[in-house]
This record gives sequence, C-alpha cells and structure tokens, in this order.
Amino acid sequence: MNKKTQLFRKFALLMIISILGNTLFAQNDFAFKLVKPSSNKQVMKMSDKLPVEITFNADAVNDTGAYIATFSNGKFVGFSAATTMKSPFKTTIYASYFSAGKHLVEYMLLPSGTKEPAKALAKIAINVEIKGGSFKTNIDIKSFMQDIVEIIRKNDVETFKSYCIDKKAMNGIVNSIKGTTPKEEAVKGKLASMNTEIEIKKMTAKFSDFQKVLSEKKADRTTAEYLGILSKNNMDMPSFYVMGRRFGIKIGGKSFTISFKAFVTKSKIYMFNFNYNIGLN
Repeated sequence: MNKKTQLFRKFALLMIISILGNTLFAQNDFAFKLVKPSSNKQVMKMSDKLPVEITFNADAVNDTGAYIATFSNGKFVGFSAATTMKSPFKTTIYASYFSAGKHLVEYMLLPSGTKEPAKALAKIAINVEIKGGSFKTNIDIKSFMQDIVEIIRKNDVETFKSYCIDKKAMNGIVNSIKGTTPKEEAVKGKLASMNTEIEIKKMTAKFSDFQKVLSEKKADRTTAEYLGILSKNNMDMPSFYVMGRRFGIKIGGKSFTISFKAFVTKSKIYMFNFNYNIGLN
C-alpha cells in the first residue's frame, strides 16, 4: 500500500467515525474483542495475576493511528507504546496492584493524541473483585508522582524528607506486625535493621540532577506528563503493604523513569528508595 493510499484510507475512516459515531464504527471495523479472560467479571486473590488478550482489526487501527490505553478505576495508567499495532494485544492484571474490594479495568482504543475516554473508538471493561487482605488504602499514585515532581522542582529537601521513612515511622510499622510466622519474623528483622537516616541521605542526594532538568524545562505538576506504571510489585501485610513502582513521565519532549519503594499505611506513604533515569528503561 503506497503512502497516498494510506493517507486516503485514514481520511476516509476518520470521516466515517464522525458521521456514523464511534460505537457503530468500532463494532463493525475495529473488531475490538476480549478473548482472555472469557468473562468480564473476575474474582481474584491478592497473589493472583490475570492474563488479558484482546484481538482487533490491525489494518483499521493502524490506518487511524489509534492506540490502546489502560484505565484503572477511571484513571489513565498505561498505553501501548508500539507505533504499529499488532493483534492480539496482550497484558496482565496483577491483583497486588489493587487493594481488596471491587475495581474496574478498562482497555480503550483511542485516537492518537488524546486520553479522553469519551473519544474512545472501542472499549472493553473488566470488573475485578480482589479477595483477601484486611488492609485498605486509597493512595493515588498519579497524584503522588506529581507531588514528588513539584517538590523536587522546588528543591524542597525538607518536604521531600517528609515523604521518606524515618525511625519513628519504621518502629510503628515493625510493631504493627503481630504475627510470628517465619515470613513475618523475617520482615520484622529486615525492617528493624534498616538505617533510615542513611536511606534519607541517599534519596535526597539523588534528586539534585533531576531538579536541574525540571528547572530548565520549567516543569511542574501540570506539565510533567504521566506515562503510566512500567512495573510494580507488592508485599501485603495486615496493617500496611510494601510497594515497589517504576513509572514514566515526559517533560519537554524527554522521557524519564522514576522508581521508588515505599511503605503504604492507611493514612500515608513512606518512601525508602528513590531513583530516576533518562528514558523509559
């Protein structure tokens, strides 16, 4: 297919979208279908992971320049990075990403350049209920990331320290582990041996170069584009969980990876590891 034909097909498809409406067109041309799991209602344990597979008409999707975005409970959390989409689209839902309870995971076929759910060309929703674990929290990772970016941009070391684990908070976390199983004893021993003062010094030392980048680009919490979570892992305990996250942001056309580990309690998040790298690696 030559370049002129591709441009004509893209124009024609976009015209059909505007005339017939997104839903009708998606059903007939994009063929955006959930293959795995077989049902869009799933019950999972905290340790479970759920493979997801979605098929679609790759020619129609690529001709419109569309991409697949992932939304968790209505918030944009990830996207397909390939410039040419191939069917099927495969991903995984990790129960450990969520707290116990009911959640909504949506996969939307969106036109290039938009993150608006209302503009979706096609949509698949999976209702997930997470069983087990008495600990619940409502930590908003996107807002947390934006807060950290703003604090580093201002070179506000003292406020940054308030997001880090200190000895008092660590003692509270260790004392909250009431069990005596080998796993619990191992966790208590490891946490009790952590030197929180050294951890804070390491973390504050690492963001000086990043602060220069943010300052040069005049970036703040609104201009640092959140690109979604790149990787994640949790360790669930009765009164807190240990969260590891790598997520991407884009500032002035350049991408960065921010990674951190943290203790998440019912009311606060305490980092004990922080780093950043240029690029989404």
